[in-house]
Amino acid sequence: MLLEAAQIQKSYGAKVVLTNASLRVGYGERVALVGRNGCGKTSLLRILLGEIEPDKGTVIRHRGCRIGVLRQNVEESPLHLTVRAAASMARSEQMQTKARLSELEAQMSAGESVDLEEYANLHERLLETGAYDAEREIDSVLSRLGFTHDDMGRPIAQLSGGQRTRLLLGTLLLEQPDLLILDEPTNHLDIEAVEWLENWLVQHRIAAVIVSHDRDFLQNTADRIVELENGKTREWPGPFDHFLRLREEDRQRAARIARTEAAKAAKLDEFVRRFMNSERTAQAKGRLRLLNRLNANRMNVPTDQRSMSVGFGSPTRSGDIVIRCEKLSVSFDSQVVFHDLDWIVMRGERWGVVGPNGCGKSTLLRALVQELAPTNGLARLGSKVQVGYFSQDLDLFELTDTPMDVLCGDLGMEIQPARNLLGRLLITGDQAFQTIGSMSGGERNKLALACLTAMNPNLLILDEPTNHLDFDSRQALINVLAEFKGTLVVASHDRWLLREVTNRTLEFGAFGILKKLEGYSRPIADGGNQEQVVNAKKRSTKSSGGRPVQFAWREPMSAHELSKSIVRKRTELERAESRVHALEAEIAHLEAQLATPPDDASLFELTLRHKDLVTSLGQAFEAWETVGTELDELEKLQNSRQR
Repeated sequence: MLLEAAQIQKSYGAKVVLTNASLRVGYGERVALVGRNGCGKTSLLRILLGEIEPDKGTVIRHRGCRIGVLRQNVEESPLHLTVRAAASMARSEQMQTKARLSELEAQMSAGESVDLEEYANLHERLLETGAYDAEREIDSVLSRLGFTHDDMGRPIAQLSGGQRTRLLLGTLLLEQPDLLILDEPTNHLDIEAVEWLENWLVQHRIAAVIVSHDRDFLQNTADRIVELENGKTREWPGPFDHFLRLREEDRQRAARIARTEAAKAAKLDEFVRRFMNSERTAQAKGRLRLLNRLNANRMNVPTDQRSMSVGFGSPTRSGDIVIRCEKLSVSFDSQVVFHDLDWIVMRGERWGVVGPNGCGKSTLLRALVQELAPTNGLARLGSKVQVGYFSQDLDLFELTDTPMDVLCGDLGMEIQPARNLLGRLLITGDQAFQTIGSMSGGERNKLALACLTAMNPNLLILDEPTNHLDFDSRQALINVLAEFKGTLVVASHDRWLLREVTNRTLEFGAFGILKKLEGYSRPIADGGNQEQVVNAKKRSTKSSGGRPVQFAWREPMSAHELSKSIVRKRTELERAESRVHALEAEIAHLEAQLATPPDDASLFELTLRHKDLVTSLGQAFEAWETVGTELDELEKLQNSRQR
């Protein structure tokens, strides 16, 4: 057991946070810690890490256990370091060994004498630790977390908060500690990066405690679920959907038992009241003892915690065409985000806008609501369209205003209806009069939803609406959007939300934008129900910002062309696989020579040859992976057409 906490209690003054919390993590086990915002998850994590002491209970950490922590609020990092230098610190020992080896090689090349025993020991150490692949692994992890080639040399001081969080996550993964503590690891990650992180956690089998409100992420990573509610923890087996089903069944069973016990207690109480101090007093006293025992061990009726209960009214009817984009282009100085986008949204359609961070999703939404002027082309709203816009930056509010100021002052609501609306969104009591600047991100999200509800638009344009919301609030929002009768455009990295509320998908991809006439699925294949595919120019490597995209029509491949492409890719895959096997065999033979070098062999030349082969093997693996991915996509397209 790597970490075990038992019967933890913790209070802050009169506020009781934890009353009986327990959690254990074994080797290679991934445990999800779930619960509502403010239920005490962060306090429990800090107790596990030894940052604060519990009032009661015990925490046992395995001696020598290395723990890596990802927090929601990133601590200050050395701001002068570059992205790559900061990530390389995770492999500092390997990098130092490699640097010393390079130093000795330089001396040998210059004809200077060196300690050959030291050289051999360093080389053997590099082979054992896989340090020859360290640089490639650093680049791979950073790339999959959204850092471009140009980002590698940027100092941390120039990074946004989200980029610093992603850098910290990459550093933790490269360190490969015995136990990872991940607090909302999917924040600031796009869908592709989240799916890569899921695969990484599963493949490396590193023990982890994961706090997240991302349902799909927990479904794909958690072996076991620990639920924290009312200060107490309860363990459930995974996966996450199994936990949800078991919890609901358990709540229904507990409710049935509680109702049965309540009915029995009512009958006993009635008998006692009726016959106490009568000729049947002895029987009444016996029933009273039964009633007292029943009440002492009685199961309380489980009460569902309050959740958002807001909804939209019936919106006014808009024109048939709700949004029309013609040759829409947006640039910032010389940086082109996208251009020549043609897109029409019809009344009642529900579009999900997806793509990597920085691809232009938020820019597109801002252009739709006239918040940002396009460089070229046009974006128009249709006849009688009443738009409600949600910005992920939540910068639409004055921080000194209160929720009541916004609803009553800006939107003209009466006081009591405004209080009722906020109450349905769980903004109650004094919270309705606190300044917006003092509210949490989740509370601000709920206030924005209250404003949209009061406006009752017929077009909703939402940019990352689930940010800062806990699991139950996310599900409540999904229910609200599913019942919305108007037109919906939502940009999100929440895969569960996209699947539940959209029936069209606009995906910003590496090679263009795909418009698909069905809801979100992963991956989006080139074909099937597609309406149009738009090609993109290769991304510019001269800029660290947006990715210029050029749009053009492309006809789908015929069945014959598709079959020929699959045959060609299979041949390429076989050649790439043969190349990998050949390099692996050559490296194995060379490592055998390095282990017992022949008398006439040059250790220096053998080492240089080994380094070149390792580099070639890394390139061959990447080529093999690329061809395999392309073949998978083509075969999926062929299968979808055959269905």
